[in-house]
Amino acid sequence: MAKVRLRKVYGKVKPHVICDTNVWYSIASSTYSKPEDVLLIPTAFSLEELATSTMMAHHTKYYQDVLKAIYNNCGPIIPENPFDFVLMNNDSRYDANEQPTKQILKGFSSIMELQLGEEGVDEDLRSEIIEDCKDSRRPSSEFAALGNDELLTIRKSINTGIGQKEHLKKDPTLINREFVKYMFDVYASNKKYTIDWGKFDWSKIELFMVVTEVFFKKLETTKNMKIDQNDIVDWFNLLYVTPEDKYLTFEKKWRKYILDDGRIKHYLYF
Repeated sequence: MAKVRLRKVYGKVKPHVICDTNVWYSIASSTYSKPEDVLLIPTAFSLEELATSTMMAHHTKYYQDVLKAIYNNCGPIIPENPFDFVLMNNDSRYDANEQPTKQILKGFSSIMELQLGEEGVDEDLRSEIIEDCKDSRRPSSEFAALGNDELLTIRKSINTGIGQKEHLKKDPTLINREFVKYMFDVYASNKKYTIDWGKFDWSKIELFMVVTEVFFKKLETTKNMKIDQNDIVDWFNLLYVTPEDKYLTFEKKWRKYILDDGRIKHYLYF
């Protein structure tokens, strides 16, 4: 049985490079090779994105290759979702849930075992997979839709108020922190956990916070630019990157956000 095992992050023998999902696609397509001087780290959130991709139904053999690329090239897996990961790093007593990632890996093992003909999976299974993937990604789609509705209000306020030029000069650090605190508080309340924000170390999510600033300002001042549901995964995946890590993505938009800001460009791995 082809088992994808959960290897947890305990220490850093080599530097860790937190990976976007497209890294594993690139390895599977032979357009990128695993470097020897670092460990490529999959995250629970990127694995969930892969587990809800309709590629599983349409291009199953290639999907198997992507799973094999992870299995053969990854370092330890970060098994916690991004919110749990941040809270766990902030409070050693915080109890994170690894079970969803274990279930995903179990599903990957089953898919890697499939013996496929030229037609791939049968039509009934293909339809079932596609529907399941759509259902699983609905929260991201709804989050993006809410954000796009809010963008219309924000843009109108900027254009009828101080204008885009002055808006871009404003330091949004405090308001962005309040937004992040709200998201985390809602999540934590569902787990009956209270976050002590007075002891929260914001430096541990520096990359996420600066990219949030750059991303939001771009959205707020670019006509017709919208939040895509895929942006949600790419954005929250940055929560896994601590100041001791590097980040690797081949998505041009996110690379540009990081490279164009002197505060964080050192996070990007080449």
